[in-house]
Amino acid sequence: MKRKFIRDQTGEGYIDVAISVLILFTLMASLMALFPIFTAQQSLNQTAKYMARTVELYGKADEDTLASVTENDNFIAPDSVEIDTEWHDTTEKTIQLKTPFTVTITKKVSIVILRPALGEPLTIDVQITSSAHGISEVFFKQ
Repeated sequence: MKRKFIRDQTGEGYIDVAISVLILFTLMASLMALFPIFTAQQSLNQTAKYMARTVELYGKADEDTLASVTENDNFIAPDSVEIDTEWHDTTEKTIQLKTPFTVTITKKVSIVILRPALGEPLTIDVQITSSAHGISEVFFKQ
C-alpha cells in the first residue's frame, strides 16, 4: 500500500499549474512596467509627424511654430527638437520651397522598477527619439 502512494502522481498537476501561473503573472507584470515606453514612443512618432507637417506648411521652424504643435495637449511635449536642413534664412529659421528637412525629437521616459512604501521609487530613465522627414511647401522671395 505504501508503494502505491509513492508512485501515485495525482498532485503533480497542481504544482505545474502553480508554476505556470507564477510565470504568467511575472510576464504580465514586466509587460505592464514597460507599457509606458511603448505608448510614449507611439505618441512621440505622431508628434514628430505632425511637427514635420506643420513645418512643411509654414516653411518655418522657429520656436513659435514648433510650440504651436504641443500647446493644445493633443501631442506629447518633447524635451528637445532638432531640425536638420539647409536654411533659407538662419536667423528666422525659414526653409525654401522643395528643400528637404528632418525633424528629430527626444523625450526621457522613466520606468518604475520598485515602489517602496517609505522612500523614493527606483526608476530607470530611458531616452526615446523619433524623427520625421518633410519638404517645404512655401516659397520665400529674395
